[in-house]
Amino acid sequence: MKKSILYFLLFVCIYNQKTYSQILEFKDFDDVFKQELLQENNALKERISHFPQAAKDINASISSAVKMKDFDKAILLANQLDQLMPKNADVKNFKAKMFLRVQDYDDAVHLFSEAIALEPKNKWFYVSKIGVLSQINNFDDAVKTADELIKLYPNWSFAYFLKATIFANNNQDDLAEKEFDTALTKEPKSAMIYVNRGDLFLKKSNINLAIESYQTALKLQPTYILASDRITSVSN
Repeated sequence: MKKSILYFLLFVCIYNQKTYSQILEFKDFDDVFKQELLQENNALKERISHFPQAAKDINASISSAVKMKDFDKAILLANQLDQLMPKNADVKNFKAKMFLRVQDYDDAVHLFSEAIALEPKNKWFYVSKIGVLSQINNFDDAVKTADELIKLYPNWSFAYFLKATIFANNNQDDLAEKEFDTALTKEPKSAMIYVNRGDLFLKKSNINLAIESYQTALKLQPTYILASDRITSVSN
């Protein structure tokens, strides 16, 4: 599981879904967001290191099942892990992601909610829940969960970014623009947020503002290929 932790964090992020612009993959994330994910990855590794040995053994078997893409077996093993550690939020979170692999979205949402109830300050559980709610087009609950995340972390730019993306995916462009603008006043400053804001302007046929957003993204991270590619695409 340890080698797959980061992948499963990304698997349900809203950024991996079809958005108003295009599909974003890990390589498209900016350095700031990658660093946030890596910090959570390291924190998760540390928490797993304190699992009892029996749980670590089951965890290793789950990892093998996932590598073989035997997700039904992985779910059975995850259930065993859940029985062994019924009050562990990371287990609920991981189990939810296994259910996503077999497209059992209702159980996944329920398990993400359980993880949040057990560890209400873990922002990545909210991110995961928002991702699957967006994937199944449950925009009302996705916005509600984003609002819960914003209340918990009012200065975290990615919380507003998530909410903006939800609105954009639901063609509520004015609300999306408002949330993007708020995100840009928060921390951390992210080139990825500027690129997505630029995509929204492009959708609204405001090419000048789109280019301005892409250029600002490059000022924040000169090596950000997604921003430079956008400028090239718009200029051609």
